[in-house]
Amino acid sequence: MQTTTVTAGGIVCGGCANSVKKALLAVPGVSDVTVEVGEKRVTVSHDERVTRTIVIDSLKSAGFQPA
Repeated sequence: MQTTTVTAGGIVCGGCANSVKKALLAVPGVSDVTVEVGEKRVTVSHDERVTRTIVIDSLKSAGFQPA
C-alpha cells in the first residue's frame, strides 16, 4: 500500500471533505482517504495503479485546486 498527500484549495468544511472522499474513493485502487479541513490536506492510501497525477486530476474534477 502506498500513500500520496496533497494540499487542495477549496476545502473549507465537512461537506467539502465528504466530496473529496467520495471523488477519490471512486478511483480504482484507492482504499482510504483522510481529509484535514484546517490544513487543506488530503492523504490517499492506494495501490500501485494510482499515481499522484491521478489523485490531482480527481481533485480537479471534483472542483478543488490541488497544489
